Amino acid sequence: MKQLQIQLLLFFISFTIFAQSEIDYSKKLNHSVSGEKVYLDKDVDIKPKLMYGENGMYRFMSRNFKFPKNEAPVPKIICSFIVETDGTITDIKVLNNIPENFSKEAIRVMTKFDEPWYPAVKDNKQVRCQYILPIIIDRI
Repeated sequence: MKQLQIQLLLFFISFTIFAQSEIDYSKKLNHSVSGEKVYLDKDVDIKPKLMYGENGMYRFMSRNFKFPKNEAPVPKIICSFIVETDGTITDIKVLNNIPENFSKEAIRVMTKFDEPWYPAVKDNKQVRCQYILPIIIDRI
């Protein structure tokens, strides 16, 4: 059991190697839920980051992600969400074309993750910012 958890953790952490995707997903979204502008991470002075570090997110995901049964494995899930000025995340989406069960599971796990974020900063003001999270799944 512990070996499986370690393998899953390593699979989710491996995203850092492939963080730069060949497709620029940041251009695909139009978030205007509250009417406030949503910045791309390249347009802010300070990017959003997790209060306690990214490793906590990947540990949480590796423990809670349940691989859909009877589905062909997918190599990568590209998630997008908005980091709000209060540190919460909203508007979680899966951007790449993967089976619906994987999309639903990724959104479910991201929704359960409630660790606070430091919001993005633009011109010394906290702003809403789109965050793209690539998750590499490398199942054996």
